[in-house]
Amino acid sequence: MRAFVFIADGARYAVDAACVEAVHPLVRARHVPGAPPWLAGVIDVHGEFVPMVDAVALMRGSGSVRPTLGARVMLLDTGIGTGPRARFALAVDRVLDAATLDDDGAWRAGAGTVAWLGSVVQHAGHAVQRFEPASLAEAHRQLAAPVAVHAPGKALP
Repeated sequence: MRAFVFIADGARYAVDAACVEAVHPLVRARHVPGAPPWLAGVIDVHGEFVPMVDAVALMRGSGSVRPTLGARVMLLDTGIGTGPRARFALAVDRVLDAATLDDDGAWRAGAGTVAWLGSVVQHAGHAVQRFEPASLAEAHRQLAAPVAVHAPGKALP
């Protein structure tokens, strides 16, 4: 699998490169009242409102990605929907690498306990757990809808 390897609160994860539309420096999200703690808010991506998930809050249950020079936002396509597809942004502490990961010898024990986390594989001598955007979106329906379009240049409500 060709993947992007990223860090969230010191732990390493990998997301299939086919799901990654873009990688950008971290931006501030507009808060959404009543959203779960791992949903940082929404961001404007070329005139579309896209929900932004905080990987640290999601994976660890608390905390958040710190706004450092290396922090990034990965725009992920969930593969859900026909026509406009559901996508979300994932804020991470750092993107380490784009690499080919070998599933041979992957540790699958415990995979499936958390819907959006898969098997553990090796990368550069470290354990890396697979992150599944579609599974996260299926588990949390607010991420499974196509993004809302607004007029570019207009302020968020």
